[in-house]
Amino acid sequence: MNKIAYKKILDDVCGEYCPSTKYCILKEFLIESHPSPRLLIQLKLIDKFKYEISELETRDIGWAEAISLWIESGNAKRFGELYSENKKIKQLYKEITTI
Repeated sequence: MNKIAYKKILDDVCGEYCPSTKYCILKEFLIESHPSPRLLIQLKLIDKFKYEISELETRDIGWAEAISLWIESGNAKRFGELYSENKKIKQLYKEITTI
């Protein structure tokens, strides 16, 4: 994947924390380490899921529990079926979590 396409994915994944118009050290680290876009996108979706479940339970459920619930709920399987680098995070999350 070329840097332009990878940067577009990073803009979507990091958008809440790092506006695309400003310098962002997080994006710079990710561009240099170049982790898999698939991994980054799934981690972002689990982060969103973790936040929503934590809000419902009025406690931080933590990453270990969020990942377990992500898998147990079938979201990991649906991610595998629906994943595309061309889908935006919000769209993919909605498709995965809406049954």
